[in-house]
Amino acid sequence: MNIKYRYKDDELSFIPSLTLPSNALSFTFKRQLTPSDKFSYRYHFDTNYWSTVYKGKASKDVKWKAGYESDERLGWASLWIGDAGGKTKEAPLKSKIQLMLKVPQDNIQNSTVVFRVKKRWDF
Repeated sequence: MNIKYRYKDDELSFIPSLTLPSNALSFTFKRQLTPSDKFSYRYHFDTNYWSTVYKGKASKDVKWKAGYESDERLGWASLWIGDAGGKTKEAPLKSKIQLMLKVPQDNIQNSTVVFRVKKRWDF
């Protein structure tokens, strides 16, 4: 069972959470920095795991995200080009470009960079 409480206003959201029977406590904090920028942070007290995500939007057709996850020391970034809520006729214009950097916990020299391009093809 997961018990959550949510405090939310126009710019801020705070969500503490308790999972039973393990008594795992965590919280999520989200902040609307500007109408086009958002920041979120999540922390798990039982494992000291935390993650953070920054979302930005240049226009309705260009969006990006960047984040970090502490348990795997994984930093990542992604870029979305195309109207995500577009009509079916506009679907072929959608593509996603993603760049990911993974930093191993034991040896920073074994870091990995992944570049991926996804294109939606509708006929």
